[in-house]
Amino acid sequence: MLQISALLMLVLGIGLLVYSLRAVTDICHKDTSLGWRILRSLIVFFIMGYLGVFYYLCERDDIATADIIFCVIMLFGGGFVVLVTRLSLLSLLKVKKLVISERNLALHDSLTGLPNRKYLMAALDKHFVLNKPFSLLMLDLNRFKQVNDALGHHYGDLLLIEVGKRMNEKLPHNVQLFRLGGDEFAAVIGQSSQSQVDSTIDAIQNALDSAFFIENYELVVGVSIGVSHFPSQTRDIGQLLQQADIAMYTSKRLSSAYCEYHPSMNDNAAEKVNIISLLKHALYHQEFRLWYQPIIRLSDNRIYGVEALIRWPRPDGSYFSPSVFIPIAEQTALINKMTTWVLTQITKDLLYFDSIGLALCIHVNLSAKDLQDPNIIEQCVSLLENNQSSQKIMFEITESAMMINVEQAKKAMDRIAMAGGKFSIDDFGTGFSSLEMLRDLPVTQIKIDRSFINNIHHQDADLAIVKSVIYLATHLNYSVVAEGIEHADTAELIQSLGSHLAQGYFFAKPMPKSELSQILQLPLSSIS
Repeated sequence: MLQISALLMLVLGIGLLVYSLRAVTDICHKDTSLGWRILRSLIVFFIMGYLGVFYYLCERDDIATADIIFCVIMLFGGGFVVLVTRLSLLSLLKVKKLVISERNLALHDSLTGLPNRKYLMAALDKHFVLNKPFSLLMLDLNRFKQVNDALGHHYGDLLLIEVGKRMNEKLPHNVQLFRLGGDEFAAVIGQSSQSQVDSTIDAIQNALDSAFFIENYELVVGVSIGVSHFPSQTRDIGQLLQQADIAMYTSKRLSSAYCEYHPSMNDNAAEKVNIISLLKHALYHQEFRLWYQPIIRLSDNRIYGVEALIRWPRPDGSYFSPSVFIPIAEQTALINKMTTWVLTQITKDLLYFDSIGLALCIHVNLSAKDLQDPNIIEQCVSLLENNQSSQKIMFEITESAMMINVEQAKKAMDRIAMAGGKFSIDDFGTGFSSLEMLRDLPVTQIKIDRSFINNIHHQDADLAIVKSVIYLATHLNYSVVAEGIEHADTAELIQSLGSHLAQGYFFAKPMPKSELSQILQLPLSSIS
């Protein structure tokens, strides 16, 4: 009886090892690491060992107590191997599912569910590789700003969802629609014939002809369309996008249904040249101003720090929009000179804040080109090493800036981190976020992009993303800043989800340091 029990335990142990061998084989198909192959070989070796013991016991006439104990240990050993291998396989499957989900989020717009700008670039790359004619349409909604200004972002977002859905339903099967951001869309036509372009434009206009009923409002929008063609007009992706963009703005300016790109439209490039000239003049004559926007600590509703933001005044007292001149500066070496000016000004302002008894965390934005400039890196290090004030420094870098050259970004960030600098990922969730980047780069903070915060009450996907980011940051011991807070209920929800810090017009707008010093010691209720 003891012999039969021992043999049964061995058979069960062998069965468990064979079962675990299947799991390890599945893992080896998904992960080619040497360790898994070694484990598979060891399991085969164990199976052979179990068979040897089985043969040994079959040849014996009597079974000792020690043999029974040994068989029990071998049975539990087989169970342990099964447990480890199955859990490993399940973990790998979960990680794979998470990667697929993250890739899908990275390639699709969170509001409309349409493919996003990153997806568009990948699609254009594929078309270029195929080297077959196709057309690119850039679309910008007309009268959308009025809807946003009059009714608010909630209704604007609902309108964008319906616009995207209706256009996508009306487009021909060989046309792919993308949302690039704001009220801008793009469409790629698989063929470049004029009839295909005409039918696509007709479909888009038909989709927008009738009004959209958003809750209690009847809303009407139009569209301006710019068209460029590959390869008849260009064989370069950047130029193709630029040509379609130029044609779209020409369509908007002329109030025409659409415009196809023509070289004569490049006159708008003169405006860029003019802005570059004005930027050089502004740098030489020190025309820029540095403003600060408060960042609120939600635990006590007081100001934890400020984000330094560059402002460029016009002669009439108004200000150039940063969305106009900063992208142009980033296309040239001027962005490095502007960053140098900002860092120099912050050095002075640190002493000013210290003189009036304040202790803040100053957030400083660095661009992709700043990370490539050794002089900027050394200036950041010098700012940190020579900072004798009570103020702390946090450098904000966008995901896309880090991913342009990950190796150089890591090298630059490590150099700054060694001097005591800390880093915040700005606009988190809109670029190329990866878990590997969070693990390997010296990051201590995540700023959740306003595009997720704006829709958090109305979009389950955005709420889920915000919750996930806060959960991830908390377990990585990162602080979290939710930016773009415009309403009290959003601030309350963000705090309830566990965000440490918040920033937005609900709390305070960017302001000169002279105004900032008057409110920094006040509670939130006194500021808002």
